[in-house]
Amino acid sequence: MWQTWLTEIGLGIAWFFAQPLLYIVIVLSFLLGNLRIKRDRQQFGHRIFPLHAEWRGTWLLGLGLGLLVSIGLVLVGVVVTWEWLLLLTIVTLVMTLTGQLALLSPAYTLGVTIVTVWLLQQFEVVVWNESISEGLYQVPLDAMVYVLLALLLAEVILVMTTKRALTFPQLQSGDRGKNVIAHRASRLMLVPLLFPLPGGTLVLSDAFAWWPMFAMDSVNIQFVLFPYIIGFSQMFRGVFSEQGAKRIGLSVLLLMIILAGVFVPLMSVPYVLISVAGFAVVARAFISLMIRFFDRERRPIFRPEPDGITIAGIIPGSPADELDVVVGEKIERVHDVPVQNEHEFYDVMSENRSYCKLNVQDLNGETKFVQRPIHEGEDHQLGFIFVKERPRFTLQTTETLTME
Repeated sequence: MWQTWLTEIGLGIAWFFAQPLLYIVIVLSFLLGNLRIKRDRQQFGHRIFPLHAEWRGTWLLGLGLGLLVSIGLVLVGVVVTWEWLLLLTIVTLVMTLTGQLALLSPAYTLGVTIVTVWLLQQFEVVVWNESISEGLYQVPLDAMVYVLLALLLAEVILVMTTKRALTFPQLQSGDRGKNVIAHRASRLMLVPLLFPLPGGTLVLSDAFAWWPMFAMDSVNIQFVLFPYIIGFSQMFRGVFSEQGAKRIGLSVLLLMIILAGVFVPLMSVPYVLISVAGFAVVARAFISLMIRFFDRERRPIFRPEPDGITIAGIIPGSPADELDVVVGEKIERVHDVPVQNEHEFYDVMSENRSYCKLNVQDLNGETKFVQRPIHEGEDHQLGFIFVKERPRFTLQTTETLTME
């Protein structure tokens, strides 16, 4: 019997590589990475992060979370159908084609799928044919709400593990006409979910009469490993990106607790199920909009200042990455020479190409000294990202001067 279980689970894992969503998201990652690198070169003159930096630090996290959720799915018996997974794939694909990673929140992809199936069922819509409709409608939606709650918790973990040094700086125009830098936190995480499906060669015996807990008509079970994608993207310029991400994470965690507190005690009440799924969609959008609104009301952190240059970014693997500095600290002096902008920084560094000595104000307002030799072949710019100031004057052409 256990051999049959292992065979079905092995076949389910093999189905993972036949899912089109997996390859579509890989293509999306490639396109978004290329656009980001192109923007970096236009704004800062060089690439900052590698092509697939949105996945950095999420692979093991996604596998671990997928394993935990999958164990729960199999033990409880949240059985879905191929038709349901197809609809979830279509909804996720539509969200993916917008290029907005923020729309890959479970609140949107799974929430919209639940609402869509509920509406189709309420209006008794025949989707293509009776067989497909039956496959959509036989999946217990209350079970999928539990899956939604679990995946919202996975999103919370993804968002709250965002690191300031791994967010993407972007040059923007400030309120006073000066350039400022905002940071976009963008992350992608693959969460493989092992779903039981009706059909297959695994026949449930009387010993498993209690399983699945969410009843299905079929007594034959198979498995499929589904590549569920969670995305997160938010722009910050008035707070550090990791601080803003933690606020979003806590807000989504509160949303999940509220949804669980309403759904679990009242799930037998009519329309509570659809209200929970619909509220998840609306509330998740509200969280993003409110965080963005309050962030825009704050003064930008990365802006030109008269008493130094704030480090807006550090290129991974560069000399700056080896110095004891972090994003958000302020360089006050270079080789004991005060600097106010990147031009003065590079002027001083170009005169001292063999060594780097910096006076840096840390995040607590205290001054520290960092230094490092510059080896042959290393860029004198070191790998720092600073706010680029706009020219304070424009040169007139000879023709213009003659006309005057």
